[in-house]
Amino acid sequence: MALNKAPLWLQKTLTYQCLIVALIGVGLSINNGITGMSVIIGGAIYSLPAYWALRREFARGNKLNSNPQIADAKLTLAQMYGNEVLKITLTVVLFSLAFRLVEPLNPLALLLAFTGSHVLVALLPVFIDKQTSTK
Repeated sequence: MALNKAPLWLQKTLTYQCLIVALIGVGLSINNGITGMSVIIGGAIYSLPAYWALRREFARGNKLNSNPQIADAKLTLAQMYGNEVLKITLTVVLFSLAFRLVEPLNPLALLLAFTGSHVLVALLPVFIDKQTSTK
């Protein structure tokens, strides 16, 4: 996979993860609306900060320098760590909002969807790479 295709490839991964979690949430809401809503919220708690960090990181890379090989490595690393800290902070805020504002909530379904989203994002590149490979 070429580095210039990384933003599109990562966006595809997050898009597929969102679609899978949404389909599971809608499917579960047929039997139990609270569980389905909790699954969708858990997936959103993972997806929103991840997408925000993805857009911020690659927008920073384009603004920083047109040639990424010339960019200062220390500055790039510091900004990447800063993005991760902000991503974790946003995730904590979203979890606290979900537990505080959503009254009928299934906490187990929410946490399983959040954890499942991590697993999906780890496994989906294997399948996406097979489909988008230019080898």
